[in-house]
Amino acid sequence: MPFVWGRPSAREQEELAAAMVRFWDYLRAFVAERIAAPRDDLTSALLALRDGGGRVFTLDEIRSVLFAFLTAGHETTSSLLANGVRRLLEHPSAWRELRDDPGLVEGAVEEILRFDTSVVGWRRRTLRDVEIGGVPVPAGEQVLMLLGAANRDPGAFDDPEVFDIRRANASDHVSFGRGVHFCIGAPLARLEARTVLRVLTRRLPDARLVPGQDHGFVPNVAFRAPRRLLVEWGSGQRA
Repeated sequence: MPFVWGRPSAREQEELAAAMVRFWDYLRAFVAERIAAPRDDLTSALLALRDGGGRVFTLDEIRSVLFAFLTAGHETTSSLLANGVRRLLEHPSAWRELRDDPGLVEGAVEEILRFDTSVVGWRRRTLRDVEIGGVPVPAGEQVLMLLGAANRDPGAFDDPEVFDIRRANASDHVSFGRGVHFCIGAPLARLEARTVLRVLTRRLPDARLVPGQDHGFVPNVAFRAPRRLLVEWGSGQRA
């Protein structure tokens, strides 16, 4: 998925296009299966709202909802976990604090979201003339919102370049958006991140980054996470 928003080569573009076709074919078949045999799940609930017509949702809209859930629910959360483990292990004292006091995990997750969000930018189109930071932006213009920059706004956060899992207002970040565009998967992402960090700090209390590694990042305007993250613990086991 990150390559879609980056600079894929001609070969990668062909592979991505083919993968997207396969994914949409899968979604069409999946929705058709639920039409034939509804279950107690999201797809069946959306189809029930549709009630055989297109007044609430079209079939393509239902497929689009599933597409968003399956991609965003995987890509952003896995990136959040990679970014979080990296930042915590870059600050060993924070890892130890979290290990010794699991009650800090909620604040730690919010600080990870603020300091190193997995979605650093997103596009929107202005609906009316507006002025942003003294710059006039006409209606109908495309705007690239840099969420990562907003999360380090010194007007909103003291010492924004400092990673602090005890930061009182870390949850003021905009990593999940705002208003009608607020991420519907935010509660699940938070729950998953908290659970993983509790388990990791308990099972790998002496985890540390492998020294000298190059994480590497995919050239991208939206998603951000290391290509790889090497961690060792104990007498030198790695993952």
